[in-house]
Amino acid sequence: MLIDWSLIITLTVIFLITLVGAWLRTRRKDECLKAFDGYHVTLERTDNRVIWGTLKVCTTGLEFLYKDDIQDDQHVESSYVLYGGEYDRIQAIYRYADDLSEENKKRRERDLRRWFHPSPLRYLVRKMRAFLTTASESLNEVIGILVGRLRKPAGGFITETSETYMKKFGGEIIGHVGHSQDPLLERFIGQRVVFELVEEDEVHEHVGIFKNYSADFLEFLDVHFPFKHSLALQPGCEVSTDRITAVAANGSVRVHNYCNYPILLQSLRMDDGEEELLNVVVDGDEEVKLFPGQKFQNASLQIKIIRELDMIVPRSRAVVRHRAGQFKTTFVPDIIFDLGVLVRWGDRITAREKRLRRQLERNPNNALAAANLGGLMIKQGKYGEAEKWLTYAAERRHSLPDGGRRAQMELRELERRRQERMMPLTLGVTQVLPKNDDEP
Repeated sequence: MLIDWSLIITLTVIFLITLVGAWLRTRRKDECLKAFDGYHVTLERTDNRVIWGTLKVCTTGLEFLYKDDIQDDQHVESSYVLYGGEYDRIQAIYRYADDLSEENKKRRERDLRRWFHPSPLRYLVRKMRAFLTTASESLNEVIGILVGRLRKPAGGFITETSETYMKKFGGEIIGHVGHSQDPLLERFIGQRVVFELVEEDEVHEHVGIFKNYSADFLEFLDVHFPFKHSLALQPGCEVSTDRITAVAANGSVRVHNYCNYPILLQSLRMDDGEEELLNVVVDGDEEVKLFPGQKFQNASLQIKIIRELDMIVPRSRAVVRHRAGQFKTTFVPDIIFDLGVLVRWGDRITAREKRLRRQLERNPNNALAAANLGGLMIKQGKYGEAEKWLTYAAERRHSLPDGGRRAQMELRELERRRQERMMPLTLGVTQVLPKNDDEP
């Protein structure tokens, strides 16, 4: 009986390459997500759902292990699973610096030292991976030529099927060793940058140290991020957290900020669905007194509180826009509470603008309404009208709850945006943005 060696070798090649390829695929994890593996993190989804847990990164998805089991209506949950095909639902993944245990703080410091101050061997490996990614197409062609040359003297044993699998195997090795290389982003690694992030219907700017990137994600460190928070208010009751105390009494709302960072009082939502805009900044260890335009039995105070954190964001929702060093020192804190740019206008924005204009018609000296209308005009890109109302409000700063600090911040943001309209790019080309309707 004759043995068909070509068939046996072909089957052996397919079997070995399948095993090695499967092993490589099980080890291939996203470089950014891998950096948060084993840490307690917060996942924010694009539908505003929030999940807390210890992150476990797998090649096909993520698992968030709850600290304590959660009793649902019909069962007990101990973790949440997000599959790779659901990554487009991720708004961001946060790792809070002030919540890390001493062990994890040391682990994070070791990781940062290895990343920003690599040993010669680690530095060489990083450069080699970048080279393999950049030259992947050429290297795949080289593998094809080598396999073709090898087949000639062993033509009786290496079939076309074996040749195809060997070429595929070479491509998988290059793909595993390399990663998605971006020469432009490589220049920003380890630098403090300003990045833009899509948040619901707006684009906001944030400042952080750019650590790493992958095909799907960007990783930033030491970001001062403004989180939304809500306090339920009732007349005569005091509401306290570890950062804020709010008391509603005698037609006013008194708010004390115990944080080291300022907080932003965004609005007061009444029990009848009406929302009264505030847009008031309260510095650390300071107190403001608000006078709502109507009485309420139940209301919620919408606040933005600054947290220092590391974060991973999808590249589909974020982009590195500037080096942070190009901004004046006073501008960087303002970015934390930046107004953002409206991606699309909705009925809510239109109704808000009409309400502010009506308030100013009834009371032209309403400095708070003027400041809020100016901020809304900045979001819409109407800088001329924005300057008019913000200047009007700043001149009446003594009647504003925060003494006009928020109005001054928005005037500085207006100046910065105007400067960005004519900004020289790296290649010496000038970026000219469209003119606004209300500016010549």
